[in-house]
Amino acid sequence: SFPTTFGKPTGYWCYVPAGTYRIGGWEEDEPAADMTLPEYWMACFSITVAQFRPFVEVGYTAEAKRWWTPQGWQWQQKYKDTEPWGWDDPTWNGDNQPVIGVTWYEAVAFVNWLDEQLNNALPEGYHLCLPTEAEWEVAAAYDGTGQRRTYPWGEDAPTTAHAVFEDSKLKRSAPIGCYPQGVAACGAFDMVGNVFEWTCSHGAFYPEEGDQVMADFDSGEFNTPIRGGSWSGKIEHMLCRARRPIFPDRYIRDYLGFRVVVARRDGGA
Repeated sequence: SFPTTFGKPTGYWCYVPAGTYRIGGWEEDEPAADMTLPEYWMACFSITVAQFRPFVEVGYTAEAKRWWTPQGWQWQQKYKDTEPWGWDDPTWNGDNQPVIGVTWYEAVAFVNWLDEQLNNALPEGYHLCLPTEAEWEVAAAYDGTGQRRTYPWGEDAPTTAHAVFEDSKLKRSAPIGCYPQGVAACGAFDMVGNVFEWTCSHGAFYPEEGDQVMADFDSGEFNTPIRGGSWSGKIEHMLCRARRPIFPDRYIRDYLGFRVVVARRDGGA
């Protein structure tokens, strides 16, 4: 079900109301942009190994081409991968661990596949997709009064009770949902720490185009943004503004996963 009340959800989806939100501008002299977003629903958790497994069974075959972007399918045909990097490694493949080692192309193929499965269950005009940077940042940072926070949980400095990061000494990702003290106001877990997460807007045009969807990325383009920090990140990176651009085909990353959003889309990822 899709709730329409902001706050701690009882199900999988965290409601974010329509509104005008500021993204960027976290530091003095940093550009900022005010984005008017329709309502949307952010997943409470990163996509897990168990959730990704059904896609592995069907998503790398010739019949799966329709779920991949053109650049993504070229990548898949070149490397002939049939599963994410680290898929069989017990360090990373617990059912409730975030899936890691996925390229942006694989993440988009997964969401297109799952959107197809859920087509009749989603609100009209909405699709399951990767979040834009604006959607990701608003879900991570904003509270129920229109104020944004430095950290998903507020202004208190991060501790190992809030998130998995370098100080946790875990040296791997944790199962989802283990850090309730670090939950964002909308109800989403692990928006900082644990794994960085793919988004679908263009990293070079943040924040002014942080709400615009990129339909595809060239494999050589170093502008695919990831958000949120990871289990190996330093404490100073456990911030709602934590972001970096990388190549869309860089998949040998044990700190990189993704989560999904149900949002209004005219097309794209």
